[in-house]
Amino acid sequence: MNTPILIVGQGLAGTVLGLALEQAGIGFRIVDAGHAGAASAAAAGIINPIAGRRLVRTPRIGELLPLARTAYRELEVRLGVPLWRELRVRRLFRDERERRIFLAKQAGGELAPFAGEADAAGFWIAPAARVDVPALLAAARARWLKAGLLREAAFDWARRDPAHELVIDCTGAAARRGPFAGLKFEWSKGETLQIALPGLDPDVIVNRGHWLLPLTAETAWVGATHEPGVDDTAPPAAARALLLDAAAGLAAAPVQPRAQFAGVRLTTRDKLPVAGRHPADPRRGICAALGGRGALFAPWLARQWVEHLRHGRDFDPAVAVVRPVAAG
Repeated sequence: MNTPILIVGQGLAGTVLGLALEQAGIGFRIVDAGHAGAASAAAAGIINPIAGRRLVRTPRIGELLPLARTAYRELEVRLGVPLWRELRVRRLFRDERERRIFLAKQAGGELAPFAGEADAAGFWIAPAARVDVPALLAAARARWLKAGLLREAAFDWARRDPAHELVIDCTGAAARRGPFAGLKFEWSKGETLQIALPGLDPDVIVNRGHWLLPLTAETAWVGATHEPGVDDTAPPAAARALLLDAAAGLAAAPVQPRAQFAGVRLTTRDKLPVAGRHPADPRRGICAALGGRGALFAPWLARQWVEHLRHGRDFDPAVAVVRPVAAG
């Protein structure tokens, strides 16, 4: 009997989609060539309701944050590993211009209910969260290898696979070279650094251009760099020096590097992900372009795929394959 669905790629999008299909009782297999160069390899899993130099509310955060919280807490129970951690963000102003933007948006109610107490140096954002992406990927991979659902290999899109009724591209940055290459994707190289840094408040992310995320009592992550149009995943010394300097400034203390990670993020011009079937070939699907908000977007896309497969429901127009901004 044919397996209806093949997921190509076991990064964050493919993992959350596979777990959603499993929960829904929909048959699937996964093929994955490994995580080298994948954005998930460098993903800190931060969900921050207010981001960027212009202090913009994350799209649909009011709807998607509760959905993500519920989804990852359910996965914690299923996989037996801690994944979800509630945090606050201490957002420090980079300059006077940013402070004025904050005051104007706060007065207009644009940042409610996430922007909290403020002072001359910055303000607080809550709730925020961190999803342990490496733990999620490792636990799901072990589960599916044991069950015989995951095959470690590359996938050739040029070959037709009669064994599967639908093949869904979850390859992240590699999707720009697959059947959906005609979409107007954008990509950028991003790097993070793991450092030794004791004494941080374990419940607070510090953010001022770069962010500092406590992992344990002795370690933290600092990130992330952003190099648009670059897909070389070698971690250069320049990025390491930049992130070390940023971490020292945020922590007001010397730091020691432990490990450096690099990956390529994929997004679209409107900075929203893409999900759905290929308009010319309905046996091809996609769940990708999560950008820097993968931990927030992945459960939303997975739920849409489940609803589509179970009930034939259309995908949200904001993430549909054919939309004015994203379509090729």
